[in-house]
Amino acid sequence: MSKSLLTLIAIGNQNRGDDGIGIAIVENIKNQLPSTIDVQLWESRDALSVAAELLAINMSIIIVDCADMGLKGGEYKWFKQSECVLEQHHNVLSTHGFGFSDALALAETLGFEQDLYFFAVQAVEIEFKQGLSDILQKNMNVMSDLLLEKINNLISVSTT
Repeated sequence: MSKSLLTLIAIGNQNRGDDGIGIAIVENIKNQLPSTIDVQLWESRDALSVAAELLAINMSIIIVDCADMGLKGGEYKWFKQSECVLEQHHNVLSTHGFGFSDALALAETLGFEQDLYFFAVQAVEIEFKQGLSDILQKNMNVMSDLLLEKINNLISVSTT
């Protein structure tokens, strides 16, 4: 068995429309990934679970998720966590209201130091329904191809 070089994590809730885009993209490409990629699907995880699971990973991580970035629905971005500021939501009483940025802040407080990359997609609609919006469905192959390219670039850099 090959040693994993990278962890690819899809985050989302497939029962909340476009919130399931991370899982949909990773499902779309998983058979094209090299065996050196550890693929994980995190469906409907709360912030405390996400923080604990991040702390257990000892390699670079790519997160594929829906995000509110103020872009037009269906647009996407690739970025390294160290190159951006993630907004936190500390003013809620329940951990169920925490987002990924809060989970990451907790993990970092507890010692998380891995390289972290994001492939984030701006949602069109997040509501209680299965399936993605038409725009995200239409862009699925383009987003999947771009993510594969980014993964291959990271692997080639880490093996040289």
